[in-house]
Amino acid sequence: MYHISLIKFRLKKTLLLVAMGIIGYLTFFSSCANIGMPSGGLKDTIPPVVLKSIPANNQVNYKSKEVRITFNELIKMDGISEKFVVSPPVSKRPVFRMKGRTLIVDLNDTLHKNTTYSLDFKDAIADNNEGNRLPKFRLAFSTGPIIDSLRVVGFVKDAFNLEPSVNSIILFYSGKSDSLVYKKRPDFVAKTDKQGFFAASNLPARTYQVYALGDVDNNLKYTPGSDSIAFLDSLIVPSAKYFPKRDTTVTGSDTLVVLGKTRFYPDPIYFLRFFEKGFNLRLDKYEHTNRKYLDLYFTESVKDTFNIVPLNFTPPSKGWKYLEMSPQKDSIRVWLTDSNVYKKDTLIFKLNYLQQDSLNRNYVKNDTLKFYFSDTQQKVKNKRQQRHKIEKVPLSFTLNSNLKQGFDIYSSVLLSASEPIASFDTSKVKLFIKKDTLFVPSPFKINPDPRNERSYILSHKWNFGETYKLTIDSAAVRTIYNLPSNKYRGDFKIQEEEHYGSIILNIQNVTGPTIIQLLNDSKEETVLRSSKIDKDGQIVFQYLEPQKYLLKAIFDRNGNGKWDPGDLKKRIQPEEVVYFLSVIKVRAYWENPFPWAMPSRKEYSKKIIDKELEEEKLKNKKKLKSQQKSRSL
Repeated sequence: MYHISLIKFRLKKTLLLVAMGIIGYLTFFSSCANIGMPSGGLKDTIPPVVLKSIPANNQVNYKSKEVRITFNELIKMDGISEKFVVSPPVSKRPVFRMKGRTLIVDLNDTLHKNTTYSLDFKDAIADNNEGNRLPKFRLAFSTGPIIDSLRVVGFVKDAFNLEPSVNSIILFYSGKSDSLVYKKRPDFVAKTDKQGFFAASNLPARTYQVYALGDVDNNLKYTPGSDSIAFLDSLIVPSAKYFPKRDTTVTGSDTLVVLGKTRFYPDPIYFLRFFEKGFNLRLDKYEHTNRKYLDLYFTESVKDTFNIVPLNFTPPSKGWKYLEMSPQKDSIRVWLTDSNVYKKDTLIFKLNYLQQDSLNRNYVKNDTLKFYFSDTQQKVKNKRQQRHKIEKVPLSFTLNSNLKQGFDIYSSVLLSASEPIASFDTSKVKLFIKKDTLFVPSPFKINPDPRNERSYILSHKWNFGETYKLTIDSAAVRTIYNLPSNKYRGDFKIQEEEHYGSIILNIQNVTGPTIIQLLNDSKEETVLRSSKIDKDGQIVFQYLEPQKYLLKAIFDRNGNGKWDPGDLKKRIQPEEVVYFLSVIKVRAYWENPFPWAMPSRKEYSKKIIDKELEEEKLKNKKKLKSQQKSRSL
């Protein structure tokens, strides 16, 4: 027995030592393998999941105005007050609050009886940690025994450039009066997303007038002059049809399972949103950022309707102001030409301009404006530094110009000052062309810039590859403050003909007056050239800089040579525009021929493809894939 006990003791001791050794081995190597910060694991990319909602989705006979939605994790709300839409609309703004993982929505209004309510959160809900958004989240319930289930979808685009109209409000009216959009809140609403897309869900079967509104004042009514608007030419009647698709699927009971699809009508609808023409003149903003001038910004042109009268000083007999208007006449810079006026820290004026009342009758509007200005006081440590802080009054100025080497064959020379020009002695301007080694005089024309009172335009028929010299004597120009110009000289050379390329357009399917515009490839889409056509034919844009361009066509229904917006009361849609759906890359000394068939029906696409950019993306993608493959090997 003693031997047996001794053997058992030694066996237990041996097993204990082996176990301790294994634990020590694992501890040592695991600690060696985990030197540094521990890994955080895979990044969370999953959006929040709805565990429960009160009411449940599509629940009937729900009477409370409070909605509770519980998620599987903590969430945050991002822009929910702007993105959230409840339809039919409630009279007060809904209230949102969080309680743990539950979002509580108080609709803050008495709900209608026997009505289906649709709550559209879009992507305003995201998880609290990674910000993963829950996309296109909707919830519907009914205060009666039936859930309405019809749906209308579509897009809203800017009528002038076909860009998506974000946050447009879609208004559904059951009545047929054209004045509803001005006076009454809609029966149902929806809102567009970043792509201009909207989906109006849970609509009852009725006949609707539908509008798209840029609702600036958030009153769900159309306010001419401040809101933009879009409308459909006809009423719509939502409907749905079920299309069964038979599929013999074998189940445990060998039954025939019928799978199908519901299609909603009408097909996706498109709105073209525009600002109506109209006289809605008002002062929008005013500034005093420089002692010598005031800036006034209006919503419409103030030409021939504007007057400004000082209230806190007596106007000097020689005059105290110079008015500089923008090209559109909708903003004015009031230059204060008398030093006794612009040195005042406070200026008070009365403005007079025309406005219209609710019956479109003109009346004189009076505004009293106060302007304050104080020079920035900078602390100095000693008198020596103070001497350096004394502001020097300029005795002259230097003219600016757009001259450069490689000057464009079509360009004119633009000469401009920083202040309005009072006089320009054009006899002091000389233009020379280089012949062999000498510069000889060359004729030119110089006139005030009709769009800018600080500029003059020098025009000349340039020759390809020729070198020119422009000289202007000192004091040729004087500003309204009697500031003379410095002597000026500019040497420049015109581009060679081989530098340019051309675009040749073969236009087809032209049905009326059409404006073809050449635009630069930028967000601003600046118009560089324009041509009119009223039948099939060819348009050539010559001497183009080697760069990328866009093409746009305007269907000029009234033939006035410009794009016109719509008119809601007259039920006139805005003039349609279309884009050539490829970026055009012009190369030096190349002719680029393109056929362009005008569409036979309304075309809303602006998916303009840059083939060069797409090829570069594909090339980089293949390169990255190849690098990843080589690393894995």
